[in-house]
Amino acid sequence: MTSKPLLLTLLALLAPLFARAQTLHPWTDLQGRTLQATFVKSDGTTVTINWNGQVVPIPLATLSPASQELAKKLAAEAAFGSVGGAPALHPWTDLQGRTLQAKFIKADATTVTIEWQGQVIPLPLATLSPASQALAQKLSGGSAPVPPPAPSAPAVPQTPTKPQEPKPTIVTGEVALEAEHNWEATTGVVIKAKFVSLEGEDVNLLMYGGRAEQSVPLSRLSKTSQELAKKLQADLNQQTQLRTQEAAKRKKMEVPAVVEADIARYHKWQSSDGNEIEAMYVDAKDSGVTLLMKNNPNKPYELGWERLSPESQALAEGIRRLKEELTPANPVIAPYAPAGEKRKAAILPRYTQGKWKNYNTVLESAVYDVALHSNGHTVHIWLKDAAESEDAGLGERAKRVPLSVNFRPIYYTRPGEHNSRVHRRIKTFDDAPFVSNERETTVLAGTLENDATFEYHMEINHRGLSFWGEIEEDRKEEFPTFFSIAFYSPNFIPNVTNMALKDIEPIVGDGSLYIDPMESKRAKIPMMMKWDDVMKKFAGAEWNPIKSAEFMGKPFGSHKIRVTPANTRDMYYRWSKGYSGIYPFQAIHLVHSTEDSWYLRHSREKDIDYSKYKDRGEIPKNKRLNVNIIRGRG
Repeated sequence: MTSKPLLLTLLALLAPLFARAQTLHPWTDLQGRTLQATFVKSDGTTVTINWNGQVVPIPLATLSPASQELAKKLAAEAAFGSVGGAPALHPWTDLQGRTLQAKFIKADATTVTIEWQGQVIPLPLATLSPASQALAQKLSGGSAPVPPPAPSAPAVPQTPTKPQEPKPTIVTGEVALEAEHNWEATTGVVIKAKFVSLEGEDVNLLMYGGRAEQSVPLSRLSKTSQELAKKLQADLNQQTQLRTQEAAKRKKMEVPAVVEADIARYHKWQSSDGNEIEAMYVDAKDSGVTLLMKNNPNKPYELGWERLSPESQALAEGIRRLKEELTPANPVIAPYAPAGEKRKAAILPRYTQGKWKNYNTVLESAVYDVALHSNGHTVHIWLKDAAESEDAGLGERAKRVPLSVNFRPIYYTRPGEHNSRVHRRIKTFDDAPFVSNERETTVLAGTLENDATFEYHMEINHRGLSFWGEIEEDRKEEFPTFFSIAFYSPNFIPNVTNMALKDIEPIVGDGSLYIDPMESKRAKIPMMMKWDDVMKKFAGAEWNPIKSAEFMGKPFGSHKIRVTPANTRDMYYRWSKGYSGIYPFQAIHLVHSTEDSWYLRHSREKDIDYSKYKDRGEIPKNKRLNVNIIRGRG
């Protein structure tokens, strides 16, 4: 048994470690009262916090929506690791009630070894609370006997009643494809999420009430949840097949008479179970009808055709046909052209007139418009303000420079010198896609100017945007290519050099970038803070790389733009300033790539063995970059 003097010495040594690990979060109840406390755990009905050394369970129903979302987010990170599949974090509490979140490595009869912020640290079990000792035993497979706590240690306050632990969803028959289910990690933690798809060895889940999509390796789910994922994917395949058959039948459906004004009007829609909603038509595809609810005109929702009554299906089909009729039958389209003597880069088929001039693929949604530029590597995003009146349709584009996502194949003409960076041009496209305002999934394939081959993938729909891709080139290439995908927040005030600061501040207002670093707590970067000051305050590895980023504030209206990788394992996602500018509102870059690509892009070595960095040219689908945009409360 550990002697009392030795125990006190160990506690003294561990105190700074636990003190530094205390990440305080604001927790607000329904009366607006807020306290700062650290997160311990959440089971779906209760969040347990550590407040001034007291471990306190709080029913989620008594907290504000923002605090409930925070609890779900932190619980998901503890269950599945940070967004993107790092090993799971667990709460470790000492005898004084202080808690840190760290990864479990191993445990024996006297010690548990954890990894905290990259440090491997052995902790004597006698210095930990009974709950943390039991956790160590569970994670080690139950083989390590756990010693009793030191007799002189103060007891951790016990809760009078223990909330019922949520149980994972078990496949016993039919399961609802559209519902949220309880998913169990191999660590035993259960979270609630909606199934999206099962692709290879990864299951895609919608978390935080549909605000973020995350890819979770199937191997990190319990057998029960693995069976659930396979069952839901089988149901999804069957549903897709049935919807394709139903789409053919709808072409012969009798529809009500509709006029152009009906496109931008709220209608009463009835569900298949008799419920009525008032909403505006946005879009319709084989998978379902997208509507904008009158009581929440900030986020469109897609309903499967089968969830609408026959009368509402006919109304949706009628409006869909009318929109198709109103689309110009023969828009002027410029053809695909490869690179040549007169053109340095290939160019996709594109519209030549109207607001979509020079674009290939277009989506007009309720909250944003999106378009793929004919250069094949840039996607522009325009935010849309809510309609000011009921007869104003889906609203108008905000008068702001568009955001953008860029596929970036770059190389250095002089390795080690960053000012020699060059963007590789596209020489040819294979089967260049024709223009479209219907296509959700676009694949661009072809060759770059050095004869390397590329594939750029993008999914663009009313729910959000996703991007991934790869480049393959000769390993003997003299100037190897490094691939990344970047999200750009541009300069919102183009003529800023001619403006006084007092005129700039009202335009930028509270505009901010919020970052969630891998090694630190969430931070806010105001767009009116000078870059020099930003770089001083947020310097070092604790602020980059990050798990996610979010733009909010006046430059973005009532929108929230969340940019998050589906998986961060072996990836490097970072924020940085634009190429020029004094303030963040003049440009912010978020760059997503593999660790190999990031290292090579930032290395100043002149003689590098590139064969060691084989993953420099790929961002796979399960590690794609997701962009989710909501307006208002969403």
